[in-house]
Amino acid sequence: MRKILIAVCDEDSSYGEKLAEWISLQKGEKLRCVSFCSPERFLEYLNSQSLDIVLLGAGFWEEPQVCEEILRQGQAARHSPEVLWMYLCDGDCQRQIPEYIGVLPAVDKYQPVSRLLRQIFSVYQEWDGGTPGQSGTGKEIVGIYSPGHSIWQTPFALTFAQALARERKLLYVNLHECSGFKGWFHEEYEKDLLDVMYLCLEGNVNVAHCIGSALYSMEGIDYIPPAEDGGCLGEISAEDYLKFVGLLSENSGYDMILLEFGMMLPGFFQLLGMCGKVYIVTEPGEMQAAPLQQFRQIVERQEKAELVQKLVYLSLPVISNEAYSGEGKMQQWLWGTMGDFSRRLAGVSCGAD
Repeated sequence: MRKILIAVCDEDSSYGEKLAEWISLQKGEKLRCVSFCSPERFLEYLNSQSLDIVLLGAGFWEEPQVCEEILRQGQAARHSPEVLWMYLCDGDCQRQIPEYIGVLPAVDKYQPVSRLLRQIFSVYQEWDGGTPGQSGTGKEIVGIYSPGHSIWQTPFALTFAQALARERKLLYVNLHECSGFKGWFHEEYEKDLLDVMYLCLEGNVNVAHCIGSALYSMEGIDYIPPAEDGGCLGEISAEDYLKFVGLLSENSGYDMILLEFGMMLPGFFQLLGMCGKVYIVTEPGEMQAAPLQQFRQIVERQEKAELVQKLVYLSLPVISNEAYSGEGKMQQWLWGTMGDFSRRLAGVSCGAD
């Protein structure tokens, strides 16, 4: 998967270098970041490289040659027609920017970097290849469900998502009522799936922007944090679920949506029907056989031949509960038996690249 190239341009060389270093260390699997403290060096680089995102800080937006380049990029697209220009501000920088440049997106430079990146990618998804606000064209939806509620369903879903994300722009959505994310990954979330659903279902909104307001990334996987109050998931109507998943497919800017189901939500079988493929996963052994048999019977009662054809039944590899212990759960899953299994299923190399 091609890495997104970001240029941090700020006269404070220490700030630019530290930001670029942090992004490269934490997000290097999907981003590459370079920094410039000199407009001349930046313009030389731009003439020879195709950038995806340019963050313009102090000492750059005031430079006439940089302003001229912004205009050329917008009108003639001489260098990189898909470049997204953004202002990296300390306060209200719009008052300081030449009026003839126009209003470009802006982010506050002095905030937690994780939040800064979420804001940047909210705008980048909205930009969608250089065209602000362009909608998607209807993408692939993949579902994962375990009738016996296997504890290994989520490790499989995440490692499978990571493998698929190497070739596709993928969004992972976890619909479990008790996902375990906070305990496993030690992450505190400001917003979660319920917030994103509420924003998306309000009316005429920008779906990509709603997603970007709560978007997180982990090991190359873009994901919306699962619901903190899982009990609310059962109170949302089938109509709202169907509308939400439809919006994700059509307007999120992602090529693939991976839905991991927990309980049978309202509209469950209709949601499965929206998927191009649904992986029904079980663990080896007698205890998982009875829930699987019951699920097959429920599917038969739906009398939907198209749904039956979409179901792919998988037996997960044998894994002991002690196999993945301690910290670094995601890394253990990725480079253990589950990761190998998921990469083979996705048809990608088992190497680290």
